Amino acid sequence: MPKLLQPSVMRSSEWYKRENRDAEEWNRIRQQVLKRDNWMCVYCDFRAFKFMMVNHIGAEDSHELHNLETVCKACHSVLHMGINASSGYLTVIESTANQADIVRQTRKLVHLHTAWPSLEQKILEQFLTPRGHICDKNESVAWANKMLASIAANEFRGYLPEGLAVVFHEEGPWKQFPEAVHKWGLGG
Repeated sequence: MPKLLQPSVMRSSEWYKRENRDAEEWNRIRQQVLKRDNWMCVYCDFRAFKFMMVNHIGAEDSHELHNLETVCKACHSVLHMGINASSGYLTVIESTANQADIVRQTRKLVHLHTAWPSLEQKILEQFLTPRGHICDKNESVAWANKMLASIAANEFRGYLPEGLAVVFHEEGPWKQFPEAVHKWGLGG
């Protein structure tokens, strides 16, 4: 049974801790987590041997296996909503949908080679609450900032309130890989 995917942000004190990681040790731990989770995203059940990510559930400098989970790049974008909203890759909408269903449907449309403007329209038709609001980039970033401000002292994440979800916008290529490959797993 997949975990519930909720758009979230990490407390700001955690943002740059990965710069201090020992790369060799991190790669060893990362491979352990991917193998443990069978290279499957714990949120949407997508499985691939390339471009899967390992996410810290809590503190970014705790590499204990119970603090780590395998995620696809799309679900990882949702878990780090703030940076992705500020980059223009995610928008907040009014929706009661399961966030992982939005990821799955977006992936399906990408795999059908649906052009992004049409893909975004189909996603909104399916998941936007009737007469629901679609936030612009500034409003989406404002939500991320509200989420940051709401993180309790003993917590690491702030979450988007119920009744809201995020939808994807075209991100583009990464290194030499098209988005359909590096983010959505087409041919990966």
